[in-house]
Amino acid sequence: MITSNSILFTIICVFAIQAIVLSILILKKQPRVLANKFLAMLIIFYAIMAVNIVLVNVLKDIGKLHIFRYIQLELLYGMGPALYFYTISITKPNFKFSNKDFIHFIPLLLEFIFYRTSFYRDGANGLYIDPMSNITYVYLTQQWIGVLSNLIYSIISLRILYKHQHQLKQFYSKLENRSYNWLKIPILIFAIYPIFWNILTEIDRFAFDRNLREYYFLPNFVLLAIACTWISFKGYLTTNTSDLLSIENSNSSPKEITFELDKNFIEKLERLMQNEKPYLNPDLNLSKLSELLEMKPKQVSMKINQNFEKNFYDLVNSFRVKEFQERVKATDLQKISLLGLAYDCGFNSKSTFNSAFKKETQQTPSQLIKRLKNKYE
Repeated sequence: MITSNSILFTIICVFAIQAIVLSILILKKQPRVLANKFLAMLIIFYAIMAVNIVLVNVLKDIGKLHIFRYIQLELLYGMGPALYFYTISITKPNFKFSNKDFIHFIPLLLEFIFYRTSFYRDGANGLYIDPMSNITYVYLTQQWIGVLSNLIYSIISLRILYKHQHQLKQFYSKLENRSYNWLKIPILIFAIYPIFWNILTEIDRFAFDRNLREYYFLPNFVLLAIACTWISFKGYLTTNTSDLLSIENSNSSPKEITFELDKNFIEKLERLMQNEKPYLNPDLNLSKLSELLEMKPKQVSMKINQNFEKNFYDLVNSFRVKEFQERVKATDLQKISLLGLAYDCGFNSKSTFNSAFKKETQQTPSQLIKRLKNKYE
């Protein structure tokens, strides 16, 4: 056990309870979508883990520690499945949770039952006894299996996100507020946290005889509670399925097949880009471009990939980069605003502009300006 710290206990409870309240708001948020349910579930699992540590120490202080073994709140085996199904739900809004999907939560049910048995109570109590009993090693094994389960689910969730990011580039030239890149941070937190925590406690137990617990134990849960609150706020503000539905209904990225260059399509597209410059619209998407070309979106996407060896996102940004280069040459270099000019060319963010420019020209915008200035001096 550790020495109680009322200040840190209060901080943990404030942030954890705030996260739980936000999870309830997420559940009530309109429209009520499946993704919100899994996000709320995920937040609650991690928030009660933080509250759990406060509860056990408060009960210890009042001499009621034996009660805690009956009301253990930690639910390690629910975190991975909740994260996995949340990731699927936001990337595939047409996803339906079926009866067969409940199999992912069977370990959670078994864990809940296990925590109400004397087998668990004896195993957990044995953590503070040397040498540890076989029952305690069984308890620790159960904990590590839960950690590995979370890691596997997190890796799968990351793969789903990266695949979704690739699909977005087939349909949109503006990825801000659509890609759910922010979710990569909590996925990494959820994947790394249990591993880091268990490794840290094991190192402390074997190398330092648990003498370091006072330095890392409560601060660690303070960080967890704060992270839960941040994820709650971010999830509440950004959960949106309106854009993703169009992707679901537009089929996935085209398959690679053997083909010959379609010169008519290339000329038609380049003529449209040169004359009407639709890429100047930062919200240009595949549907809008297809309307201008008088073709079906799926057909346009396939032909772009085949004839330009680029996805829609990269192709549109390449035209924006060319437009930027042309405007730079016709602009007073002493009065130029790189970001302002980039926005005029259809870009919507500085990071996207810099990334697209370097990918297309193998140099940064600043390097181009410097080269042009040296040329004219």
